[in-house]
Amino acid sequence: MSHPSRQQGMVLIVTLAMLVVITLFVISMVRLGNTNAIIVGNMQAQKGVEAEAQQALEIAMNKFSFFDDAIQATNTWASPATDPARNNEQYVAYSGTTGLWAAYTPTGATTAPATLSDNMKVYRPQCLFFEPTSGYSALSGIAPQDTYWDITAVASDSKTGASTEIHQGLEMRLPAGNCK
Repeated sequence: MSHPSRQQGMVLIVTLAMLVVITLFVISMVRLGNTNAIIVGNMQAQKGVEAEAQQALEIAMNKFSFFDDAIQATNTWASPATDPARNNEQYVAYSGTTGLWAAYTPTGATTAPATLSDNMKVYRPQCLFFEPTSGYSALSGIAPQDTYWDITAVASDSKTGASTEIHQGLEMRLPAGNCK
């Protein structure tokens, strides 16, 4: 014969154990949800900074004067500053009265777009190499050359810690001697 009074306490212990397991499961799911939200927020900030850097490159590349200043070395290149961390390479800030937006405002634009980045720089275009254009005499001093350029934009957001460096390649056919 079994004793019912001894077995009634066992149900309470099993129930409490199951309650502890369920509670731990719920806590882990809440933490996982919070971690996922943080990851998505970081990804969103990173994509936003990347998009802003790409937009700055597009603004720069769509203005002939941006390249003309770099090619002619007239030192009128949107009031450049130098970056000691990058071997004193010249750059222009995106915003401000002497920045990229002020110097090379897109046609029809009235105000600069809002930005997430608090530090955005576009570096002076660098001519990587050139080659004689096919179909022209390579001996001619005025024959056009196919020039290959690299433009760099760096953007960062101190609030989220997101940062990016984007390189954009560009091929331009220019008169000889413009790739220095």
